[in-house]
Amino acid sequence: MLMMHFKQDGMIAMLPRHILKILGCLLSIGIAFGLSPAASAQNDPLLNQPRPAFTLPDLDGKLRSVSEWDGKLLVVNFWASWCEPCLREMPAFTRLQEHYGNQGVQFIGIAVDDAQAVADFLNDFETKINYPILLGDANTFATPIAYGNQYGILPHTIIVDKTGKIGYSHFGSLTYEQGRLLLMGMLL
Repeated sequence: MLMMHFKQDGMIAMLPRHILKILGCLLSIGIAFGLSPAASAQNDPLLNQPRPAFTLPDLDGKLRSVSEWDGKLLVVNFWASWCEPCLREMPAFTRLQEHYGNQGVQFIGIAVDDAQAVADFLNDFETKINYPILLGDANTFATPIAYGNQYGILPHTIIVDKTGKIGYSHFGSLTYEQGRLLLMGMLL
């Protein structure tokens, strides 16, 4: 049985992947119907605050700092290979990166998952991802928590404006049209 291991507050928890999928679906439904405090992301105290710094490895093991993309409209997406809503939005993000990349938009995917699972998933995924994928280490949720996701909800997308301030936070998947409208509004 595949297990997800993560450390939070010094404790290690092990959850079967099928339980994680069920929990993810329930959280997504709760968010969709406004049943979670996370649904009111735009009341997030991180909005208009400087984006937290992080340095994470990419798929080749090279450390990448978020400061590498300073001056760009940065879309940071936390996802996992076992998260169905995450997988649904990745083709939209690929299209959006292609369409808006020349206007200073940069998507970054942070996989909160096992490195081998991410590599296997991306090799089999039908859409070629055209933006950096970083490994957020499934053993800690430090980076997602720094970006306001204390609930561990996936997917979680944050848009950082060109001045480095958090301009938008969204729990749950985004469609191409939703992403297009958000980016157009923030590029003005």
